[in-house]
Amino acid sequence: MRPSILLLLLLVGQVSFAQYQLGLRTERYSGTSGLFLNPTSQLYNPLKWDLNLVGVGAFISNNYTFLRQTSTTDFLFSLSDKTDLIKAEHVEGSVAQDTYVIDFNNAKRRHYATTFGYVDGPALSVRIAENHAVGIFSRAAVLGGSQDIPAVFSYYPYNDRAFYDTFTVPKFQGAAMGWKEFGVNYAYKLPTYYGSLSFGINVRRLTTYEGAFITSDRPFRYTKLPDDVATLENAEGEFGFTTTHLHANEFKPRKSGNGWAFDLAATALIDEDGYGGYRWRLSAALLDIGWARFTSAEKHHIGTDPSANIDLHDYMKYSNQLMHLDDIARQFSYETMGDSLASLIGNSFTLALPASLSLQADYALNNLVFVNATLVQSIPTPLPSPQRGCILALTPRLEHRWFSLSAPMVLYNWSSLRMGLAARLGYLVIGSDHVGSLFGQKDFYGTDFYVALKFNPFDLNLGWFGGGGSTGSGGKKIRRGGKVKCYQF
Repeated sequence: MRPSILLLLLLVGQVSFAQYQLGLRTERYSGTSGLFLNPTSQLYNPLKWDLNLVGVGAFISNNYTFLRQTSTTDFLFSLSDKTDLIKAEHVEGSVAQDTYVIDFNNAKRRHYATTFGYVDGPALSVRIAENHAVGIFSRAAVLGGSQDIPAVFSYYPYNDRAFYDTFTVPKFQGAAMGWKEFGVNYAYKLPTYYGSLSFGINVRRLTTYEGAFITSDRPFRYTKLPDDVATLENAEGEFGFTTTHLHANEFKPRKSGNGWAFDLAATALIDEDGYGGYRWRLSAALLDIGWARFTSAEKHHIGTDPSANIDLHDYMKYSNQLMHLDDIARQFSYETMGDSLASLIGNSFTLALPASLSLQADYALNNLVFVNATLVQSIPTPLPSPQRGCILALTPRLEHRWFSLSAPMVLYNWSSLRMGLAARLGYLVIGSDHVGSLFGQKDFYGTDFYVALKFNPFDLNLGWFGGGGSTGSGGKKIRRGGKVKCYQF
């Protein structure tokens, strides 16, 4: 038996952040899209304003399970009521056309499962004079997953483990949340001897909907027994979930609470009168610093002192487990603490956002060709959080006022190398940081894609289609003399 909480984390990882959307957010013309990766981005946008009409993205990645020999387009176009999923261990001979085979990674390291989906609403960013930029934006999103699912629960090694074999399970955590947000942006630029130094901030007000989390606060002993039963020794942890959807005929997200989030960034432009408006752009940012509160919820604390037996059959009897989380929690409380209500400690909980540090370096080879390097590293949080993976990426791009082409090369979680491709034509941006997952026939561990539609056909000062105030390739003259002026009297 694998604990139901781990199965829940796995399911979370399969439901739906193009995670960082590098092809959308790293170029100078990214506008409002760039604010999510760097709050100073509008200050070096060749256009004085950017209006985002709508944007959509989705990201799925895990190293626990996969579909054999398929792709995003193949799976989605074939998906129907007749589509079947079958475990690889049950396959005998050939597989029917509408059947997909689920297999499992046999890795000995910790597993991860991450999902992010979003819809960007209207957003506007405007540069005022040369040194100020302001913006507003809106978004609805769902984010979930864990970066430390214990390797001892890898599917095949666990199944092959002998009964009555006791092993240690390390600490772990995972979470999922859905929310919508409205944010404001401000950035300010200071001239320096070498170019300029700018600072930016996003302030985001969150409205929370559904959420869930689980933490194991210390390592515990686990014994596999016959008939899908296991013994937990000295286990301690917490879990929680929102209750607005329980026992409903269908799942409908409902408002549950509120929260705040902040993004901070500093950017240095070096040799601003060089090719493309600058020679170097160096940035550092703290992203997703904040919290989300869920008030229509249950929070539980579990302790097995010294041990408790768990029977999986008690949890599999519900046809829709998401609609019966309260019943499952009471059963778990009864089996671990002897009382179905002993674990309940509150009717609210708070999750941290997946805080991270982002470092970027952008180099202009000439007016059209740029190379970007981006590192995003997760930061530990004091509260449970829907953790995201880390990336190291190199993104060469061809960039012009009316078109761009980017090719991100992404090392995800220091273990998986992926190739991306993104294109902008006029106001439409389409891309993926994992383009290989979209087509072909291969083992499918996840996917990534994003689309954005913008509108900025004219410059605020130069009139309709007046070149947009571009530096380098767009028409406006590059500002010369990035050094601080020395006045004569």
